[in-house]
Amino acid sequence: MSRTEPVLADVQHIRLCYSQDRMCAHPRQCPIRYFGNGELIAVHHHAPSAYRTPDDIQHGQFGYKGRAKILLQRSFDHGQTWPREHDVVIWDDSLPLEAKRAALWQADDPDLPRDEIDLSSPDSLVYFARPATGPKGTDGRPVLECFAFRSGDRGHTWETVPTRITPPPGFNYVHVDGYPPVRFDDGTLMVAATLDNRNVGEIWSAGVPNKRNVMVPDSVVAVYGTDNNGLSWNFLAEVTADPTGYGTPVYENLLRLSSGRLQCYMLNIGGPRNAILMNYSDDGGYSWSDVRPLVVWGWSPWLAHRRPGRQWPGVHYRSPWPLRLRDGRIVVLFARRKSPSGIGIIVSEDDGATWSAEAVLRADASTWDLGYPHAVQLDDGRIFTSYYFTEDDGNNLGGTRHIAGSFFRL
Repeated sequence: MSRTEPVLADVQHIRLCYSQDRMCAHPRQCPIRYFGNGELIAVHHHAPSAYRTPDDIQHGQFGYKGRAKILLQRSFDHGQTWPREHDVVIWDDSLPLEAKRAALWQADDPDLPRDEIDLSSPDSLVYFARPATGPKGTDGRPVLECFAFRSGDRGHTWETVPTRITPPPGFNYVHVDGYPPVRFDDGTLMVAATLDNRNVGEIWSAGVPNKRNVMVPDSVVAVYGTDNNGLSWNFLAEVTADPTGYGTPVYENLLRLSSGRLQCYMLNIGGPRNAILMNYSDDGGYSWSDVRPLVVWGWSPWLAHRRPGRQWPGVHYRSPWPLRLRDGRIVVLFARRKSPSGIGIIVSEDDGATWSAEAVLRADASTWDLGYPHAVQLDDGRIFTSYYFTEDDGNNLGGTRHIAGSFFRL
């Protein structure tokens, strides 16, 4: 199989949000949007961190995210600068538990008025939060719940009464990342989600029988839809599950082609393979093809970026983000957490039928703890992506976790 590595041009790296007493991370779980004429927003988790012990950078709601604000940054010059006076806090996970419950559980009151927001408008945004607010699980900690917040004015203001996103029977957790919803011709919208049972006990509920009677977490990719501008989101169908029961399909995103075909991009962790995958639906998401990998072994550009010194183990692929360009090409950005670590790219020029070899956007990270890119295309054809990154800056634990950005052309 012959694959050509895509050529990247006009590459530029910047910092969007950086402070040595902050941990800024996981932007892919939050929106990014280019509104045109230079206006761009990117959102991330923003939390204080002392960088003294591993607990200061621990992931998850019971780590740094429990101290984080969901921070929207705004640029008016195509992402070159991000003035702090335009920052907006969408949600504050550092609030006391009862304050979070009071704010979020308003979603269960049918008598509360809701904002009129047209999600088909190019000025609308949706953020899916998943704070620890529910009743305590078997481990004694509050369980994670999913709520959607909407904005109708490019993220300047956000509704205060959210929408609860509930899992279907057999699951107790639903997670939706920051990819924009797919819009259908009739105005209905669809998002992809992860369903599992992590709320049974510990974060990944190991040792709990799943519906396949396998003693591991039961995780599937699914699609949810709304036909009322996000006042409710309903489970529609399962997209895929690891048939062995030992793997976890996650990081799912949807693209809709001009033909009407839906594509679901994802990563499978464990199970039969650790690879970026994709499948498709031709009936609006109710039935799906088998998944297939988009990457191949034996065509690695990362070997040329190996450096002497400390190496670390990790995964080849993490957190893929597909982006359909105006010329029809599809770009998938992803993180690499194996040394050398950084951000990589694959490209398809035929609607996902075939894929390029990998290209390296950057491979200069100081540790494996990075990634979660999201991306947009700008007016001049350049691609802009933001992600979290680490560099040797003198801070402990591998360096300051900050939000970095890259511009490039294909």
